[in-house]
Amino acid sequence: MTGDGPDPDELEPVPGYIPPDPDEAPPVELWRAVGDVAPWGTMLLVVSWTVLFAALAVRREIGDSYALFAWGADAPGLPARDTAWRLLASTFLHAGTAHVFFNAASMLVFGPAVERILTRPGFWVLYAGGGALSSLASLLKRAALHPAGLSISVGASGAIFALGGALLVCAFRVRHRLAPGRARALGAAMLFLVGQGLAAGFTEHATDNTAHAAGLAAGALLATVLPLSPRLGGPSPGLALRALGAIAALALVTSLALGVRGGLAGG
Repeated sequence: MTGDGPDPDELEPVPGYIPPDPDEAPPVELWRAVGDVAPWGTMLLVVSWTVLFAALAVRREIGDSYALFAWGADAPGLPARDTAWRLLASTFLHAGTAHVFFNAASMLVFGPAVERILTRPGFWVLYAGGGALSSLASLLKRAALHPAGLSISVGASGAIFALGGALLVCAFRVRHRLAPGRARALGAAMLFLVGQGLAAGFTEHATDNTAHAAGLAAGALLATVLPLSPRLGGPSPGLALRALGAIAALALVTSLALGVRGGLAGG
């Protein structure tokens, strides 16, 4: 095919245009690179929340503080051994239908992205580590404010904020691997969702922003050292990360089992 148009080599360059470096690798399409990774870790958690919530509903224990305590809600004033497993068991419990619905919706946004960008072992470390630290921060706050009486905390939002904080750091870490517009869009989307969640904590009754802030900080910190997926230029998960991921997953399963045992015994 021929034409009479100008030779592309003779066109004047557009001001500000920087031609691509022929030696530089082309930008990565993020979801084309990692989007086929099945987020079964996320799905296992959401299903476990749903099943546990259904069990509480059948037993008519939704919103009952003493029943939630029996199922694993964390509370101040307990021995360290009892407190330890509750830090994670409490992330499987929810106080109402709206609570579990919105946490599940957020988890389905953040969880798959973390599993794909930071690998599944990294996902387990982030969820368990962020969830435990956010629960501990909430526990210390409530111990100071409510030294007497039963003050419980339930919900996965602190762990979800840890995933959100991790994704904010990931948006910065992969900025050179993505097209500039895609990297900025990823960071802006994560910042909006996390900021919206924190803002809601100041307006909604019983929302614990101490747990949210602690989870956000924990997730961001962990994401600075966790390796990216090999598909995004990171190394393959080594033995140390796989071991940490397995320990984190085992801690979650153990805490859930202890909570179920306590809840069934309490009925």
